[in-house]
Amino acid sequence: MSEPSKGFLDRLKEAAENAPDANAAAQAQMQLIGEWIAISPVEFFQELRERAPIYKAPAFTLVARYEDVRDVLTLNDIFTTDLLEQNMLRFIGNTVVELPPSPEYERRKSILRLAFPMQDLGHYRNILLEESAALLDNLQPEVPFDVVGYAKTLPAKAISRYLGLGELPVDKVVQWMHDINEGAVRNLGNIPQINEAAAAASAEVKPLIANILEAVRWGFTNATTSPSTPTVLERYLLMQAVDATYTADEDIVSSLLFMMSACVDLTATAIANVVVELLQRPEELEKAIAAAQNEADDKIAAYVWEALRFRQPSPGVINTCVRDYTLGRGTSYEQMIEAGTLVLGCSISAMHDPSVIEAPTEFRIGRPWHLAYTFFEAGLHSCHGQYFSMTQIPLAVKQLLRAGRPASIDPLPVNQGYPTQPFSIKFTSHS
Repeated sequence: MSEPSKGFLDRLKEAAENAPDANAAAQAQMQLIGEWIAISPVEFFQELRERAPIYKAPAFTLVARYEDVRDVLTLNDIFTTDLLEQNMLRFIGNTVVELPPSPEYERRKSILRLAFPMQDLGHYRNILLEESAALLDNLQPEVPFDVVGYAKTLPAKAISRYLGLGELPVDKVVQWMHDINEGAVRNLGNIPQINEAAAAASAEVKPLIANILEAVRWGFTNATTSPSTPTVLERYLLMQAVDATYTADEDIVSSLLFMMSACVDLTATAIANVVVELLQRPEELEKAIAAAQNEADDKIAAYVWEALRFRQPSPGVINTCVRDYTLGRGTSYEQMIEAGTLVLGCSISAMHDPSVIEAPTEFRIGRPWHLAYTFFEAGLHSCHGQYFSMTQIPLAVKQLLRAGRPASIDPLPVNQGYPTQPFSIKFTSHS
């Protein structure tokens, strides 16, 4: 009789026991956790929910059950974004992400809403349609098409145009935003090479944005009327005329850079992940193609969000616990989280918690959004651009599926994180 395979937690224990010292044990465990989050997060977090809903890993504590994840995301006076502050300021500059609840947070958030309003969704959708059409215009049946290239280029071109930074070279935008995101958000180990790449990208792109800003300002001096459809950059400059909405040039550059970095990297991963997940589910793929062909936008969006529930571009957000707090209070697994602890609220795990999500292992469209999908987090730092992403990701997938019936040429990617290699598919005509 064959020996049953070991669980994730057993392998973590074994890795620590086989290491020569405590530092090596911590490195071995964190390497395994990183691999499982990238390759098999649904299965890994299922075991955590069942056996260790609050798991103290060497670098941070993972929180796996729905209600506890909500606590981490919404109790913003206890679980803060302090960890992000240093690197956000270093590589991007002043934004709203690094701020705690405060009058300054409210001021900056209010200005951001004026510069980057929901009323622009229709305009942004038109930009996306134009840019996706250009990218898909020369697509030929049975000819290899790189999904990853499409997933990266479309959001980079669209957000640059919308912000007023369309002059920036798109291939550089993709690389800059990835390097900056890696340094500002993901480099928990403070790896020098990642910080160096982020610093270099920031140093290269910021002066270019500042030059565009000055050119736009100079154009305003010779204009007799305000633009009818202003870019985000133009709105920021127009608001400098009023003390209450004034933003210094340096902070405008930082805000635009933050919006680009937040949009391009995760959106590219999401678009690629949806395509891969649907290719693994032929029945759902056929239904999604039919929805795309019938211009059923709500239905194609439902397939997109359910696909991302299984293949999320990010496992969650790292927060800092700033005072002692008991998670899972009243349960058999309750734990005191000590002040200073880094905590990962695992949103991908929350989306599969059977205590809240009905039949979480099944692919079902039409799930209640407020319960089933936590992509954009919650609380003070919920994603400001979520409604743009909710337009952008489904539209990108829809236009791709309208082009033909996709089939993979390359092996389906295993890693669910940022795609570093091309992934080629081919299209056949719709029957």
